[in-house]
Amino acid sequence: MRIQPVTDREPLDAAGKQAWDAVAERRGGRVGGPFGVLMHSPAAAERVARVGDHVRFDLDIPAAERELAIIATAREFDVDVEWAGHTRLALEAGVPDATIEVVATHGSVSALTANEAHIINFVRDLLGPKRRVSDATYTALHTRLGDRTMVDLATLVGYYSMLACALNTFEVPAGEGARLLPPIAR
Repeated sequence: MRIQPVTDREPLDAAGKQAWDAVAERRGGRVGGPFGVLMHSPAAAERVARVGDHVRFDLDIPAAERELAIIATAREFDVDVEWAGHTRLALEAGVPDATIEVVATHGSVSALTANEAHIINFVRDLLGPKRRVSDATYTALHTRLGDRTMVDLATLVGYYSMLACALNTFEVPAGEGARLLPPIAR
């Protein structure tokens, strides 16, 4: 790890303690993952957490599709800690292990459901070399999801991309025994 996470609220000033409490409140009373390093800038951590609260609790995206988009984002950024936490949540939300394996290996989506393939392709398009969603993928998703949910999906991918940037910048490791991403050729 490039910088040590902030693990104790006591050394923080009053504004830092307030930020710590705001972050911890919606995360089971703890400040971990990306937020441990983000707490070096408490105001930034608090604002990122607020966006995260919206993304985690208020978006109009079914849990399985939300978690699929998150793990696809983690794969595109090769961020093990995000992958490890969200593969478990994806399984709990009903994403099949075979679908998770396609994401992990950056494999073909041809054997997946249309919904799964469209979500994965959306993330791969948006975060891939062109940084643009293809017309075919956009149209297929938009027809099913509509304007609001398309905005929600783009916001979700953007939020987890931001976290991935922080996690990768500071080389935050996945926990002991975590399910890690397999290496892939790029």
